[in-house]
Amino acid sequence: MNNKFNYKLITLALISCLGGLTSNTAFAVGSLVTLKEMVEKTITANPDVQSRYHRFLESGFEQDVAHGNFLPRADIVSTYRKQEDLNNSGDGTNIPRFNNELVLRQMIFDGFATSNEVKRLGHANRVRYYELQSAMQNTTLEFMRSYIDANRYRELSEYAKENYVIHKQLFDRIHERVNAGVARKVDLEQASGRLALAEANLLTETTNLHDVTARMQRLYGELPPETLEAPTFFNAGVEPTSMEALKVAYNQNPDLLSTIEDIQASKDEIKTRQSRYYPKLDLQARKNLGVSNDGRFSAGAADLLELTMNFNLFNGFSDQNAIKQTAEKLNNSKDLRDKACVDTRQLVVIAYNDVQQLKEQEKYRTEHKNSIENAREAYRKQFEIGQRTLLDLLDTENEYFQARRALANTQYDIQTAFARTYAGQGELLNKIGAARGGLPEYKRESYMDDENVCQAASPVQKTIDKAALLADAKPLSSTIFVAMPVALEPAKVEAKPIANKAMANKIVPDVQFEPNSAKIKEVSYPALDNAINTLKEWGDSNVEVGGHTDQSGTSNADYNQRLSEKRAKAVMDYIVKKGIDAKRLSAKGYGYSMPIAENDPRKGNLVNRRIELVREQKK
Repeated sequence: MNNKFNYKLITLALISCLGGLTSNTAFAVGSLVTLKEMVEKTITANPDVQSRYHRFLESGFEQDVAHGNFLPRADIVSTYRKQEDLNNSGDGTNIPRFNNELVLRQMIFDGFATSNEVKRLGHANRVRYYELQSAMQNTTLEFMRSYIDANRYRELSEYAKENYVIHKQLFDRIHERVNAGVARKVDLEQASGRLALAEANLLTETTNLHDVTARMQRLYGELPPETLEAPTFFNAGVEPTSMEALKVAYNQNPDLLSTIEDIQASKDEIKTRQSRYYPKLDLQARKNLGVSNDGRFSAGAADLLELTMNFNLFNGFSDQNAIKQTAEKLNNSKDLRDKACVDTRQLVVIAYNDVQQLKEQEKYRTEHKNSIENAREAYRKQFEIGQRTLLDLLDTENEYFQARRALANTQYDIQTAFARTYAGQGELLNKIGAARGGLPEYKRESYMDDENVCQAASPVQKTIDKAALLADAKPLSSTIFVAMPVALEPAKVEAKPIANKAMANKIVPDVQFEPNSAKIKEVSYPALDNAINTLKEWGDSNVEVGGHTDQSGTSNADYNQRLSEKRAKAVMDYIVKKGIDAKRLSAKGYGYSMPIAENDPRKGNLVNRRIELVREQKK
């Protein structure tokens, strides 16, 4: 009985725990903050957006102030007068000392000044509306950049953690083998350097995650949640061509629409200034509410109804110059409209092109990552049967980490490119499904199309003819040595002296630099490391590191000469850090004086931007 009773208690306890876990899980899922909710909170509470929102409200009240000139004005006017009496007749006809009147004034005609001013302020209100829309689009884009980057660096941090753990484990094993005398100390040095790189990568990704979290906090107003919804806003895709994407942008981009509204406001302001050439008619009624006794029968105490006209004949050419001033304001508004056309075109065309290029790049990055992953598994299996070393495993781990990193960056860059395209089209909030409540919806007026002079023209997207590249390429043997084939089983490889290898006197590693800079991109490190292996096989031969640039229509010879020298020096420094004796190396820049392919007159030629490692022949 006791055992059964205990069993029931345990069962009930487990059910209770599972029930609590289920309810907690349901609560956690239900409490997930969606991307739509985060965006709406951002565009509602962000100070930059709020500033634009209050300017929009302010402009609406300003229009109401001007509209008040259509309505009559009512005033009570009380006066007290002290005047010398020259004729003390005492007959009650004197001007009263005390007088109270109800005065009603109604504007009858003011040359259409009020009506045009109300129209002008109506357009000014819509200018502020589109400025608010622009602020919301731009803030949302900035938020989406930080949101996408937060997901990016969370993923890259996990990759970096895995990469560090594997490097540390392999380093420890190599350390054990060195201590046991079955491995070379130089292997430990190489493993130590790669472990340090893995630690640096881990620190880089965690720092990036910290910084992007701070960016997101500034925009969102608080720290982001631990779990971020995977964005799907880009599933709608983009238009089939950049021309069609531009047409959407020209119809909806709020920066462009605000300039068109500003043109209309300037036109109405000119009409307001022209109203000064018309006469003005005002109707005024005065009702006497009480006067002092000495003025009871005075004409100044009588009720009054009068119609007055005021016609401006001359006021020192001020009206004429005011119209000219406003005409220049109109010209400035049109210039801003033209600038908005150019800016919108550039923003949308570049973002649209990035979407297409990155999507194609993603395919190659995926293939690269899958191939490296397969090679990584193969190396591990070969290591188990003695065909690979621990350093070989480290090499594949480095390549695998870089391949995953490059693929992840490309995928997140695609999301960002979609967000940039949508923001340029004024569509980002709609694609996310977010909105700010309490804002009016303005119908599209005919002048929007009349004043929109933007032309939907964009550069042709570049496609690379790979077959032509291969057809024009120099034979591989002229730039790189022919390597020996590697068999799967080392025992079957016939040993040959290194001198029997066919080695070239020049290699051209694929080294890439930051634009207009001598900073080497990380993607170039594997190519340089392979080149260093060749330099080691060259023995103690001296090597010249030559830097070359290409020549475009805007190239400056002195600038390119200095740039090529700096780049050659940067590569030489990298090689020295990797263990090559600095006495063997010399760096020299050639600018664009030695091209290996024809330069395009305007754009140059990427092929001519290169680093050459030339083996100097011993005399």
